[in-house]
Amino acid sequence: YLRRSLGSGTRELPTRAEVDSVLGMATYDMAPWNSSSDGFRNHLEGWRGVNLHNRVHVWVGGQMATGVSPNDPVFWLHHAYIDKLWADWQRRHPASGYLPLSGTPDVVDLDETMKPWNDVKPADLLDHTAFYTFDTA
Repeated sequence: YLRRSLGSGTRELPTRAEVDSVLGMATYDMAPWNSSSDGFRNHLEGWRGVNLHNRVHVWVGGQMATGVSPNDPVFWLHHAYIDKLWADWQRRHPASGYLPLSGTPDVVDLDETMKPWNDVKPADLLDHTAFYTFDTA
């Protein structure tokens, strides 16, 4: 069965102003390439700043706040929205691409294969329109 605990882990969902502030960040990522880095990636994921992605998991609570979060249908809606924010950010900042580019130990660089797939690189996935598009109407 499905369990949720709406609003018990954090008092509110991200606001439009918070989303806009994160989308306004021009730098995708920066050294030291971990959860302390102050770039778009960490603010979107929720390791820094307003916690866009992670805060929703915590707000929904229940299974969404655990490792079995994909069992909750809200997970898929939430992640589709995160994908949309990624596409919006790419459109706003076309000159700001995926970082790091190369030669970074313990970090998946642009043209390095990702585990566990071993045949997919970040560079292969940057253009979401190769896989799907978003309705803007």
